[in-house]
Amino acid sequence: MVIVNDLTVIVQDKKLLNTIFCSLLPGRITLFIGKSGAGKTTLLKTLAGLMPIGKGEVTLDGKQITALSCKQRSELVGYVFQEFNLFPHLTVIQNCIDPLEVHGMSYDQAMTRAREVLEQLEMQNFVNAYPAELSGGQQQRVAIARALCLNPKILLLDEPTASLDPMNTDLLVKILKKFAAQGLTVGLSSQDMSFVRKLFDRVYYMENGHIVEYCDDSEKLSESEQISHFL
Repeated sequence: MVIVNDLTVIVQDKKLLNTIFCSLLPGRITLFIGKSGAGKTTLLKTLAGLMPIGKGEVTLDGKQITALSCKQRSELVGYVFQEFNLFPHLTVIQNCIDPLEVHGMSYDQAMTRAREVLEQLEMQNFVNAYPAELSGGQQQRVAIARALCLNPKILLLDEPTASLDPMNTDLLVKILKKFAAQGLTVGLSSQDMSFVRKLFDRVYYMENGHIVEYCDDSEKLSESEQISHFL
């Protein structure tokens, strides 16, 4: 679970987020939507400990994010960048075992864990491929696998459909719903309204660094028609 209380983020005297209150719940998919520059990516990066907190609190699984070490944060939160950020000189399996070895896992244990996660994402046949040899959707699945290898309780994805075709977008929907059903806390940012409607669960609408509206699937049919008003 993630709880955000009165969060403000200021970078170089510019207020990027202002008085944010929100939560991300286990087993649910929380979407942050809004126009480019609304603050969605900044919020996700702050939840992952990649941006400084100017004011307020972010609690991850009951622990204040400011009290956690980088190692502790990475074990709680898996983050998938919009550009995926895979190491181009490493194979799929090497990209996945790298964070595990950094955290002290033996090579054999890391290899076993990485193969298990890649199989869940249907990437077991590409373990020896390099990122440049993969499609955008395949690269994304590797990035998700790498984020999940440390068995985090929270998975965050920034604009995950930005480089995906419709078929891979549908596959991503299936993957995220599966992991949420297993109890993972999932949060993501998106401007892709077709994607948002397929995942519609808990939605925060952002504008100019503020959260301006919230709804969840208890009002799916009526509220989903209102989403486009904010984009």
